[in-house]
Order: sequence, then structure tokens, then C-alpha cells
Amino acid sequence: MGKSSIPIVGVLLLCFLVSFSEAEYRKYKDPKVPLNRRIKDLMSRMTLEEKIGQMTQLERSVATPEAISKYFI
Repeated sequence: MGKSSIPIVGVLLLCFLVSFSEAEYRKYKDPKVPLNRRIKDLMSRMTLEEKIGQMTQLERSVATPEAISKYFI
């Protein structure tokens, strides 16, 4: 390898390692996992505010992007 190819290989290796380190396995997105485990996984990741937001029902007239963001809908 020449001197110019060593930095390129180093950068590619670094990008490869970063992409794998940030990949997080999420059971709730895996259709092969049984439904009850997917639900438990998703519920364990949600905050109390997000859970309450999922139970909140807004009328379409007040469902603005701000309200949706504020109430986690």
C-alpha cells in the first residue's frame, strides 16, 4: 500500500466501526419476536409522559404539530 491509501483505509475502518457501535437492536421492531415481548420492550423504553400521551385523544381541530409534540401523540 502506498502512503496515500493508509489514511483512506483508516477512515473507512473508523466509519465501519462507528456504524456498528450506534446500531441498537430493538425487539419491538423485530417481527420475528413474539408480540408480548415486543410490547414489553417498547413499553419499557417509553417515558411516563409518552405513555400518557398515547392514551390522550385530541380532536382534529386542536391537533397542531405543537400539541402533538408536547403531548407525545
